[in-house]
Amino acid sequence: DLVGPRHVRGPRGVTRFFACHTLDRASRAAAASYRGDKGTEALCAHFLHAWTVLGLPVASQMDNELGVVGGNPHGFTFAQVLRLGLLLGVHWWFIPVGEPGRNADIESFNGLWQARVLDRHRCPDLPAVRRLSARFLRYYHAAPHRQLLVGTHGSRFPGAVLSTSRRRRLPRGFTLAAYRDAHGALHLPLARGRASFVRRVGATGTILLPGGTYRVGRRLAGQYVVATLYPHRRQLVITLEHRVVKR
Repeated sequence: DLVGPRHVRGPRGVTRFFACHTLDRASRAAAASYRGDKGTEALCAHFLHAWTVLGLPVASQMDNELGVVGGNPHGFTFAQVLRLGLLLGVHWWFIPVGEPGRNADIESFNGLWQARVLDRHRCPDLPAVRRLSARFLRYYHAAPHRQLLVGTHGSRFPGAVLSTSRRRRLPRGFTLAAYRDAHGALHLPLARGRASFVRRVGATGTILLPGGTYRVGRRLAGQYVVATLYPHRRQLVITLEHRVVKR
């Protein structure tokens, strides 16, 4: 999840920043980064950091942040962040628009971070936010989590569960530098893979995706469908309860 913008005040004035938080659903362990913007470079750097700490996921779920999903009114564009996940074999999952409750776990973590860092301590600048947030993460990983059980997970502490879990690692030597042009701009290739968008069908039988509005049929109005995009096939597949309803 992306939190912000947030603002802190110090002797040198007000600092505006964004918090990027990623939570591992299995261990409840978290990774975080704090940056002055939410552009492509910042988001790519965050995901590489999070996947180094938590392991490379099979699937990554988040809301519909424009910098990740891409898209424009004239057709679908594949954002560099989306390309990064596809390149590393991550299946992106995007929750329905306007339904933050679908990300309740990460929203709960966001609230805890807000209460333990920004609301409790004086943070005059971004380095202070990073320093205090790192201390908060050490506390979080060493504290028992209510959703972890010794019998099921081996420990009640997120850090301990993460340390004993089997994790996929980033490819050895992987770096974004290999995908930059002579001017330093990032150009990631469009790899095989998939990105899925959970959407509620509107009264007119349509769903809204980053590339525009798609008609799936009035008979499905009010129901939730999954629109999965396969870039290497140039195909969009709409399913309802794992049954294909449109291609």
